[in-house]
Amino acid sequence: MKLSALTLIFTVAFAVLLGATILAPAVTATIVAQTVKFEPKYMDLDNPEEIVKATVRFKSQYAGLELNINSSTVLLDGSLPIISGSNSTGTKPPEWRANFNGLAVRNILWQKIYHVGVTPNPQGNYVVELTITGNLYDGTPFTGTGPIQVRPGGGSPPPPPPP
Repeated sequence: MKLSALTLIFTVAFAVLLGATILAPAVTATIVAQTVKFEPKYMDLDNPEEIVKATVRFKSQYAGLELNINSSTVLLDGSLPIISGSNSTGTKPPEWRANFNGLAVRNILWQKIYHVGVTPNPQGNYVVELTITGNLYDGTPFTGTGPIQVRPGGGSPPPPPPP
């Protein structure tokens, strides 16, 4: 009697797992931006701009999707949200623009230079890659990475975050 009860339980569990696998929605592919450009092109870490503007350009096959970006999901390097209400769209090529807090961007750049180990440049300038991620309103993720040139200046970096 025990053997047939266990067989029945495992058969039902297998059927449930098989049905969930077949009926589960497929994982959507991440849309990769064609280019990401930042303004200012050069960031002085001693005297950062108040606002850093990012322009994300998509391939022509994604025309119209820039209108469906859920701005509340957009993050710079996984931590910094856009300045509320700063996003807009362009049409040729399909692009999406947003503003980020310049002081917070500066802190991300300091972290990348000192903690991640960006390769030093003898002239004191660095090129740092920043990544923008987010989702469309339908949940489809997108990502894009672009360079920003950094001039560290002669000042000292901000203090490290508390442990």
